Amino acid sequence: MTRKPDFIRDIGNYLVGRGSLILLGFVTFPLLTRVLPVEQYGILSLTFRLVLLLVVLSKCGLQYSAARFYDATKSDAAGQRRFYSTLLIGPAITSLLFSAIYVGVLFSSSALRTDQQLFHCLLLAPVAVVLRTLQSMLLSFLRNEGRSRLHTIVEVMTKVTTMVGLIALAVAGQHRAFPVVLATMTAEAIVVAIQLGDVLRRGLIHPSAIDWDLIRASLMFGLPLIAYELSSLVLDSADRIIVQRYMGDHSLGLYSAAYSISGYLQDVVMTPLNLALFPIYMRLWNEEGKEATSRFLSQSLSWFAVIALFIVGLSTLCAGDALVFLASNRFAGAEGLLKVLVPALMVYALHIFFNVGLVLQKRTTLLAIIVVIAAAINIAANFLWIPRYGLMGAAAATFLSYAVMVVTLIIVNRTILPLHINPALAISALLALLCAYPLPTFIHSRWLIAQLLGRAAAYSGVFAGCFFILSADFRKIVKKALAKLSIGTIAPLRVPSTAATGEGGAE
Repeated sequence: MTRKPDFIRDIGNYLVGRGSLILLGFVTFPLLTRVLPVEQYGILSLTFRLVLLLVVLSKCGLQYSAARFYDATKSDAAGQRRFYSTLLIGPAITSLLFSAIYVGVLFSSSALRTDQQLFHCLLLAPVAVVLRTLQSMLLSFLRNEGRSRLHTIVEVMTKVTTMVGLIALAVAGQHRAFPVVLATMTAEAIVVAIQLGDVLRRGLIHPSAIDWDLIRASLMFGLPLIAYELSSLVLDSADRIIVQRYMGDHSLGLYSAAYSISGYLQDVVMTPLNLALFPIYMRLWNEEGKEATSRFLSQSLSWFAVIALFIVGLSTLCAGDALVFLASNRFAGAEGLLKVLVPALMVYALHIFFNVGLVLQKRTTLLAIIVVIAAAINIAANFLWIPRYGLMGAAAATFLSYAVMVVTLIIVNRTILPLHINPALAISALLALLCAYPLPTFIHSRWLIAQLLGRAAAYSGVFAGCFFILSADFRKIVKKALAKLSIGTIAPLRVPSTAATGEGGAE
């Protein structure tokens, strides 16, 4: 069933869904790091990184075509069946094809077979590839149909079902990556089976309905976007593979844990930003033009810089306590990585501002080239620095590659949609960080959680106070917020009753 589009409703549902997934991630991560030894967590992380790579290849960009070629108003029942059958069976076939190639490479590699535990987990990867390829397409169908609430429910239930499996493994005393991969695949298979049952019940899938012309058109549309998606994944994941190659599973586990925490912090910032910014700058671009779009994005970028500086200071201050609290004592010693990876991922988050010009002008090929260059730099730097500097070399390579990508985007974007950071805001935030950082270091407690929360609260309070004093823009925002709050509290007491005025309704 296709529902009438409701932009505000859909944005709200997707925001709730992504927020729920982030919160659930903060539960599953500590659960995994306590169930699994460090080296097993590293094996698990690498397995799912390879799965992501294969899923990108398997989809062949068809998830983008699912949105591009869907038209609920012009297709009859046969047209709908042709569309759904083509864009679900096609990716299923490609996922099986790439999985077969992957298995052949896996069995032909003697180096991979030397690590039996990693090898066994990698053998399960094709199952995950098929399941996640199907789920990606099924979720695309839900977005097309305007079923945003069901889309959110499916994503959250997949995560919750996986959590149930992890808890069962913890109770059963399973402390290896292989059962975790198996439990994850089982949970995802249950959800995908329910989704497939719904599509089959509606009579939308039949092999005879495949439209090869639609497949060709979809591939022509989606393939150019694969380079961007694939290179982005390589940029984000290549370091894990190289760390495992040079330093083994234990070091891989330490690095993966630090990267996961940094990634959660990045998601907390980027997910709301992406959801909020995209519809606004698209409307401004279409209705008010380049200058209005540039002003809005420049203002948003300036406030993002404030948030990023705050997070960098907080993570540097609390890195050790946060790592032990979230990942357990077994991962102690990797806190130094957070002090590099968190700033690196905050730098990476800047791309959501500086790629807007390329996106609006549909210059995705240039965008893909920039990311490919950054990925190549990442791989080269990892091969050069990991043997010399260990895990810090991998973290530094990540920072370098992200910085190169963002700087290149800034240079390219200057001629398309120039953006400017408000220097007063940035300097005020930097000074507030420098003022707020020293005091919390004197807070110590025998209870880790008390020390972590105490330092975070002290830092946040001092940062906010200093920033309030230093930034006139921030003072205006605070004063406006307080004025609205006081008006909302007092106004009902001042509104005359309808009996006295004879008027129905209120402002």
